[in-house]
Amino acid sequence: MNQNIVQRKKQNRIQSIDLLRGLIIVIMALDHTRAFWGKTAFEPTDLTQADASWFFTRWITHFCAPLFVFLSGISAYLYYQKCQSKTQLRNFLLTRGLWIIFLEITIINFSWQFAYYAIFVQVLWVIGWSMIILALLIYLPRTWILGISLIVIGLHNAIDDSWMTELFGENAWKLLHVQGWIPISAQNFGVFVMYPLIPWFAVMSLGYILGDLYLLNYQRRKQYLVLFGAFCILLFSLLRLVIDYGDPFVWTYSVKNSFLELFNTSKYPPSLQFLLMTIGPGLIVLALLEKYQSKFEEHKLYQWILTIGKVPMFFYLLHVPFINFSAQIYTWLKFDRAVNFNLVPPNSWPQEYSPNLLVVYLVWVAIVFVLYFPCRKYSRFKQQNKNPWLSYI
Repeated sequence: MNQNIVQRKKQNRIQSIDLLRGLIIVIMALDHTRAFWGKTAFEPTDLTQADASWFFTRWITHFCAPLFVFLSGISAYLYYQKCQSKTQLRNFLLTRGLWIIFLEITIINFSWQFAYYAIFVQVLWVIGWSMIILALLIYLPRTWILGISLIVIGLHNAIDDSWMTELFGENAWKLLHVQGWIPISAQNFGVFVMYPLIPWFAVMSLGYILGDLYLLNYQRRKQYLVLFGAFCILLFSLLRLVIDYGDPFVWTYSVKNSFLELFNTSKYPPSLQFLLMTIGPGLIVLALLEKYQSKFEEHKLYQWILTIGKVPMFFYLLHVPFINFSAQIYTWLKFDRAVNFNLVPPNSWPQEYSPNLLVVYLVWVAIVFVLYFPCRKYSRFKQQNKNPWLSYI
């Protein structure tokens, strides 16, 4: 009986991580649906043009990347606790990191474009490289890993990018810290760095360190998660409202959109304020999910999100081409030509096109509903087949 209780508690802690990962993936799909089905000529975070509905549709998806990277660090630590071998953990992180990078520059890039007009390095790119860096960091004392993580996250906004560009070279520094275009050929083919590596690898290594919390009992883990989350929120408020450090865009009070601007922090690269704003509430949600999951685990929605959270890479590989293909069929039927709004400038969009946020949400729900079924089938296949290679998708 006692062993069953212990096993149940272990299952609950893993399920809470999978559940949060599932929520993240589902919300991420909203942003990608908006990109193909409701693209606007303005950035949804540009409050000189966007209203609150467009802003919050984009803002809520800001939580996805930092929390997913952070949870990847926790998962790496739990994998180490299972195998009890740093060599095995290192090999897993290295091979998985290289595999994810390969998927990013091949399948995912093709899925976004249905061609190879350029190479976009995005979230999978930094997850892959962060795993490779973590594979090296795990041999350091844990206090060193914690110190490196906090220093990189806390001080990277103080870096002088122009000076570092001279030191490392323009293209290398774009890969590390500045979003931008890296030309490869004279035919306008190149790499667009959407996600520079710094400070993402530090977010993953911080998650690896905080994985220690999952060796504690739930009550202590909940206390620490809520405490750390509240500290992040408090520090964000202090930096945003008082100190004016940790984000390139200083918040100043104004009558128009002042409240929205308070949360309009920089994602590329993620500023200290951005990470505090997203990871802080995420830690609290993680604690609450574990506490209340027993009350909702019989609900279909809970099971659906949990299923997707167990196979996040499988969902990711499916959802981008599915959204792109369905959007191009829709535009072909409606405007007599297939349009990928991510690849063509607004002046090339059909004149009768008008972005509709209601359509975005309806399509998003439909896509998540449709993709749940192959995710469920693949999740069951993974459970029935213990082949370690299945963990790579």
